[in-house]
Amino acid sequence: MHNELQTTVAITACDSYNAEILYPKIDFLMGLLGGMEQFVRPGQKVLLKPNLLSAKEPSRAITTHPEIVAAVARKVREIGADVFVGDSPGGAKRGVRRVWKNTGMLEMAEREKIELVNFEASGVEKFSIDGRDYYLAKPAIEADLIISLAKLKTHVLTLMTGAIKNVFGLIPGFRKANYHKEFPRPNEFAQVIVDILSLKTPALTIMDAILSMEGDGPSSGTPRWSNLLLASSDPVALDAVAAEIIGLNPSRVPTTRIASEAGLGIGWPEAIDIVGERLADVKIPDFKLTSNRKLELIPKFLWKLLAPYVWVRPAISEEICTNCYNCVNSCPTGALRIGIRKIPVFDYDLCINCWCCHELCPEKSVFVDQSWLAKKFIR
Repeated sequence: MHNELQTTVAITACDSYNAEILYPKIDFLMGLLGGMEQFVRPGQKVLLKPNLLSAKEPSRAITTHPEIVAAVARKVREIGADVFVGDSPGGAKRGVRRVWKNTGMLEMAEREKIELVNFEASGVEKFSIDGRDYYLAKPAIEADLIISLAKLKTHVLTLMTGAIKNVFGLIPGFRKANYHKEFPRPNEFAQVIVDILSLKTPALTIMDAILSMEGDGPSSGTPRWSNLLLASSDPVALDAVAAEIIGLNPSRVPTTRIASEAGLGIGWPEAIDIVGERLADVKIPDFKLTSNRKLELIPKFLWKLLAPYVWVRPAISEEICTNCYNCVNSCPTGALRIGIRKIPVFDYDLCINCWCCHELCPEKSVFVDQSWLAKKFIR
């Protein structure tokens, strides 16, 4: 368990991905934590783990910006360590190279001469926790250490995605969909994420909060310039601080709460040493959270009575849908089929509200639909 006195989160303002501006900011951010040499040693093999959710350009704020990866790789190499980049992205079925290219990672890696590792083709190692089996990509296990390069975004299932959620990408292939199927509720799924974090905790997490995502993230929200970089050796503390910045109570974020209770970090900002920018100065009071977040506040006894009338579920806009069928292919329960007009159609008896369809839709055609009574509660 982390010692509260040693849990530090560094924050610095940064309003550009221009390398000439970004690198000095990363350098300053690391200086607030004692320098990159506090985490990396010469000769080590370091995995940089960005968030590569889908094959979209960096301006969509869905993925970690490639210049963040380039700047951190440069810092690691200055110490004399070897660096490589890996993740298990959404849409891997259509080719990981496509994700690398569209996210700008491929061009960056070729320019910087950084190896991109395909988790889907690299083998796995099996671990078990309380009867739950996890298959982690071998490159993540074999690396001397991991530097997680998270993206600050809202998330319709877990309310927020950042440092903790980023480790889910250490699971390659379609096994991720199985976890959504087996553990569909937010707290259950958060426990899966926390298990993975306990198996392979990054030595350092740097959060790309320059261009964040607000609204119904993690892929269908709206890009929002929040102009910040954050870093910590404690991913739980980092997420707690990030939650406070965007107006979320960390105790309401299941991944943060469960990870803190498990002793994997500090989940409450008042117990964290924040260096660099003051938390009060960087809070964003009008940051738009997910449209379904207030339903989490309904007491369980009342929820059981109201459940048939207060529902929130994914739906598809026929005007926006391009018939790519990412949603059909990614649904872990087979709740989506191709309809008469070739538009995917939901079978809500099979839908478990895991939001995989919403998360992996490249065109924002999957939206959060709500019953009339749910809308009343949310208002």
